[in-house]
Amino acid sequence: WLCRAEQNAANSHECEGPALQSQTGGQEEEFEGSIERLLRRAREPNQACKMIELAQALLFLAIPMPHAFYAMLWTKPNVWKKVAKKTKVPPVDLLAIVALCMKVVQFFSFVFYVLTLLGADAFTETIRLAHPATLLFGGLLFAVGQALNMGVYATLGKDGVYYGIKYGKKVPWVTGFPFSLCPHPQYIGSSLSIWGALWPIIRVFPGNLMELSAVGVYWSGMYALSSFIESH
Repeated sequence: WLCRAEQNAANSHECEGPALQSQTGGQEEEFEGSIERLLRRAREPNQACKMIELAQALLFLAIPMPHAFYAMLWTKPNVWKKVAKKTKVPPVDLLAIVALCMKVVQFFSFVFYVLTLLGADAFTETIRLAHPATLLFGGLLFAVGQALNMGVYATLGKDGVYYGIKYGKKVPWVTGFPFSLCPHPQYIGSSLSIWGALWPIIRVFPGNLMELSAVGVYWSGMYALSSFIESH
């Protein structure tokens, strides 16, 4: 009887050994899987932060790009004359093309930053969730800004807007609209348009007030700097 009991116990241990090893191995695999999932979740916010930082860097480089370019043209017009001569394109026409390209870069940099910061549906959510008065006020700012811009183009023409006076073009001295309303109406109009676009987004996403306001202040500051340079 004792021999039979010892044999049964030995058989029991032999059967339980692989089972225990299998159970332990399964727990280890489950633990490793949990660690991997936690690491993956930890990496996702870091990747999102890196994308936001990249988008912000691109925008904050794109915003001053035309202003630095205009400052160079205003203070050293002969440099642009040489470039235009090599390309066989009149300086004013060449500047208009380059300015348009830089505006396109700024626009897409702004859109990329907003979508990266707030999500792919940021603009549709803004339109859907913003109070009608918020949309109206933002639209009014944008409309006034564009009216000032179009007024400048209408009165000065391409030669006046794109520094034709620096390249031998006759540009009339205008005192009527929009110059009768404010100094540097083109730059003020552009700043109003920027804040008009930002205002509804800020109201719908108040948690990102600082980031979005920083864009508006920085962009407006560049226009203020350009107006100061052109006044001296």
